[in-house]
Amino acid sequence: MDFYDLEPTNENVYQTFFKDKICRNPKVFKFISLINKIESSCSISLDGSWGTGKTIFVKQVKMVLDSLNTFKKSSNFTHQQEEAVKDVFTRLCDKATPVKSIKPHVCVYYDAWENDSDTDPLISLAYKIAKDFSCEYVFKDAPKTQEIVSSALKTIVSRITNIDVNRIYDDCHFTNKLEDIEKTKTLEQTISEMFDSLLPEHGDRLIVFIDELDRCKPTYAVKLLERIKHYFTNQKITFVFSTNILELGNTIKKMYGSDFDADRYFDKFFDLRLSLPEIDINSYLSYLGCWEGIINLDIFKKIIKQYQLSMRGICKFVKIYELAKPSDIALNRVLYSDSCSKGTRFFEGAVLPLLVALQLTDLHALNMFISGKNPKPIIDLLKDGEYPYLSLLNISEMPIFKENGEKSIENVIIALYNKIYNPNIRWDISKFGNNMNLIEFHPTILKMFHESFSLISEFNNSKEIQRS
Repeated sequence: MDFYDLEPTNENVYQTFFKDKICRNPKVFKFISLINKIESSCSISLDGSWGTGKTIFVKQVKMVLDSLNTFKKSSNFTHQQEEAVKDVFTRLCDKATPVKSIKPHVCVYYDAWENDSDTDPLISLAYKIAKDFSCEYVFKDAPKTQEIVSSALKTIVSRITNIDVNRIYDDCHFTNKLEDIEKTKTLEQTISEMFDSLLPEHGDRLIVFIDELDRCKPTYAVKLLERIKHYFTNQKITFVFSTNILELGNTIKKMYGSDFDADRYFDKFFDLRLSLPEIDINSYLSYLGCWEGIINLDIFKKIIKQYQLSMRGICKFVKIYELAKPSDIALNRVLYSDSCSKGTRFFEGAVLPLLVALQLTDLHALNMFISGKNPKPIIDLLKDGEYPYLSLLNISEMPIFKENGEKSIENVIIALYNKIYNPNIRWDISKFGNNMNLIEFHPTILKMFHESFSLISEFNNSKEIQRS
């Protein structure tokens, strides 16, 4: 199985759009259509939990807009890739938003988390924007301190405008309240003039994507929001904040206190509050190399939904599952019967993925499950739906099923659970008849599975998982 950690690299951004492996292309088109309608200053929050693919989504939006902007001077993608992106986007377009209607947008991607060591986000952000505009300028060592950033910014913008950029840096540092009012207006006007000078040669509007704000230090996150609100008021600028609103709210509360109303606070900054669209689970599992016949996709999909795994969580889940399985060579060295073979399939296809999901989400529940004290996770997983592992038992022929019907399924699942984790427990076999013997669990094979899984678990989390 091939693994695709969907890190937001240029290649992954391009491939996931070109092949539409997570079925978000229509959402990319709709988001661009929305941005294209904006005529005035606007701030948008794009909310999504950690690991849901926010960065890839906004970078795909940026990639498309960059590909459509014929005025840009450089790109992160080859000409061939850009043409392919335009072809894909053209097929998505409808009569309401044809390709020719998309205005040329200049896009800037700003990783707030990478820059939260800077003293003042205004200087850092203005530097990033000016740098992206000045594509012909060669930068050797990216400046990090406020003094170097301000010096570089002055040099860059002086090359492409006639604005006295010294005012931007100087006006960021004042203490007198009367002076504050005057310099705030001057600074706002200076930045607006800078963009008025930059935009005509590069595009109609500027789109600034602010990413990872929820991971920043509280002081930096608050300062960045307030700097943008006060100084970036040019009517031709749209800000898109891709962030986890819940976590950003927690960050803000660390500064203002737990009783602070973060939701009302955000209303001051965000004109539109949108949610990141969900991915198509089937397409994503296929992208990760999962297909019927290799694993039970129904089990996987139910686990993903039941444990609310994000894109990153799904990728980790599939990877750990594959690594946690003992090799076929090791399993084939153990001679076992047909009933034990079915038991191996049951453990590999149902129990092992459940162990991985619990290891990722709830270590306490995992330890209770492995110690034989809590069958609920496997009951919740298998009690609904027709899964081949239970059908192997011919449950409909069991005495307990003839007596209680579908209600007996839970008892059957508990019996299977006990055969694995409570093998010495005494229970009334007459309820199930000989059918329960159709699935057996070979002790050596169970040991292989648990040792293989425990090895992965130790390296994947801080707590060691052991069977009691």
